[in-house]
Amino acid sequence: MWYFRTALLFALLPLIARAQSISVGVTGGIPISPHSNDNGNGCAIPALCGPNRLSARPYAVGPTVAVHLPWRISVEAGMLYERFHQDAAHGLVAGHGGPISFGQYFSVSANGWLFPLQVEYDFKRRGLSPFIDAGATLRHLGSFDGRGAEIDFSLQPEAASFHFETGRDLDVAETAGAGVRLRAGALNVSPEIRFMHWTSKDYQPVQNRLMLLLGITFPARR
Repeated sequence: MWYFRTALLFALLPLIARAQSISVGVTGGIPISPHSNDNGNGCAIPALCGPNRLSARPYAVGPTVAVHLPWRISVEAGMLYERFHQDAAHGLVAGHGGPISFGQYFSVSANGWLFPLQVEYDFKRRGLSPFIDAGATLRHLGSFDGRGAEIDFSLQPEAASFHFETGRDLDVAETAGAGVRLRAGALNVSPEIRFMHWTSKDYQPVQNRLMLLLGITFPARR
């Protein structure tokens, strides 16, 4: 991810040069729309059944930086940490040129990092200010690791460790939101509803997501 952070820094440098002020802080969020994909129960063997489900944990949190420009415009970049979880149970699988699995049941988790880059417009300069924003969110998803059981040749379950690479570096979501910014002393407090449409379905619990975010930044925009 180092090359993405470097490219983002160079992209922000011209904006920083024109900034009226810069704020830093933290943003946290929770989903307000479905955030799991349930494909029903499956069975490795009749006695070993379980769900087939991919979900994101109901929280996201991370740092943010906002560059405040003239004309009530700001550019905000951040990083949100998420945790993803997958449960799966399935029977006989014959891989293309690979080993035959007589059945598997596992529970694995992976770390995910969202990198939102938004352009915001404030309708007021001070006090309680409604705002809208639009941009893109990039996601880097790490490998899935966990434990479960694998069915051996005699159709008996054996404890096993599981490791899955996602095979993708960055996913992209078209992003837009609306909220209000409240000045509280030296802080800006900004609740926001944000919509994300992911352009890829790979390892996505849902393709369209709504999140309720709360950002706290310092110092407050002048």
